[in-house]
Amino acid sequence: MRTGIVRRVATLALQIEPDRSRVLHWIVHTPLAALGGHTTFELACNGQGERVVDLLRSLLEQSGPLPSHLPHAPVAR
Repeated sequence: MRTGIVRRVATLALQIEPDRSRVLHWIVHTPLAALGGHTTFELACNGQGERVVDLLRSLLEQSGPLPSHLPHAPVAR
């Protein structure tokens, strides 16, 4: 059975942030600076969800400790 892109993203994201509700909020509401300021949900709806998978995999494959938070766009001040 083929796993959907949002589930694949969530599975990877849960390795960084174990709180499922925070991961869901991140998927739907958090703009990703590294991906043009779009949310994971927007990218998945536009057939670009693999870009998020690639981003999370690259974070998880870095040497050293796991990232302490999921990627996001900087907050404007």
